Amino acid sequence: MKNFVKLLYRKIFPYKPHPEEDYNSFVNYWDGRQYPRVADIETTNICNAHCLSCLYDKATRPKGIMSLESFKWIADKLKEHKVPIRGMYTTGEPLIDPTLFEKYAYAREIKNMVYSDLNTNVSLLTPEKYDKILDHTDNITLSFFNIGNEFERLTGGLNWNRCYKNAIDFIKYRDKHRPDYRIFIGCNPVKGSNLEAVKKAFKDYNVEWAIDAELRWAGKVITGVIDRAIMHPSFRCDGHLGALKIKWDGSCEICAYDFFQETEFANIFTDNWDEIERKFKEGWKKPFSLCARCDYWHLYWRVKKNHFKYVEDYRWQKPFLDGGEEPQR
Repeated sequence: MKNFVKLLYRKIFPYKPHPEEDYNSFVNYWDGRQYPRVADIETTNICNAHCLSCLYDKATRPKGIMSLESFKWIADKLKEHKVPIRGMYTTGEPLIDPTLFEKYAYAREIKNMVYSDLNTNVSLLTPEKYDKILDHTDNITLSFFNIGNEFERLTGGLNWNRCYKNAIDFIKYRDKHRPDYRIFIGCNPVKGSNLEAVKKAFKDYNVEWAIDAELRWAGKVITGVIDRAIMHPSFRCDGHLGALKIKWDGSCEICAYDFFQETEFANIFTDNWDEIERKFKEGWKKPFSLCARCDYWHLYWRVKKNHFKYVEDYRWQKPFLDGGEEPQR
């Protein structure tokens, strides 16, 4: 079944090069191009869940929430350099941020937001947020690994009944007030997940489904990443799109899923813009070990080297596997 879903996914979302993609070599990829092309801002990396599919509890990065004043300063800086904001979270539960929607509003007020999705574990999806979500975001993904006791185990203690009710109440409100607004249900394919059970729970409701991608290090799933073809208009590493990742404390990283500060290279509050651009280009041309262990990065190279035809080949994982382990798909 899993292989069938993969094949179906590739039929529905075949790899398509970005219209503005540069076909030069990897080393010269950014030469002559504006950097950054877009910015993703993490307004908080705090999460109230402890999902077994996530490295949140092992993360070494400091945790906090970006102030509204700091966000406005960053948004103005990005606008000054003609860099639009694309996303408003990278790690953490975005609804924990008490000024999240004021930040959305400001980014739209200064006309510097090109796309705004939202991904939530649903536990904090309460009625006072409904209109703000519908007003400020283009779509939302509600994450469910499974149902009942397994949902609670996989999320580290979130209450299934409360989260399910939160989701259904929001779907019904959307149906009444914004029926055109897209709601996706994401079910990360990790040990213990059950897509069929989740689909059954939502079968009577107007939702769409995100077939999740898995972020891996050496073939071992470390976290589920909601399908890029739904979150953003491309299915590949954001680094190849020139996406600047700005964390809640202003630190700049090449990879949105860096929980250990491995790809941090600057801070937008303390480094000047030219220095940020230079450091990013240098770092991107010499991929971090995290990149070398990531399926997204290798997927990009497999399709690029094969004239953008998908080739399933996981031999690259071998140098990173323990003795006796085989590459995993």
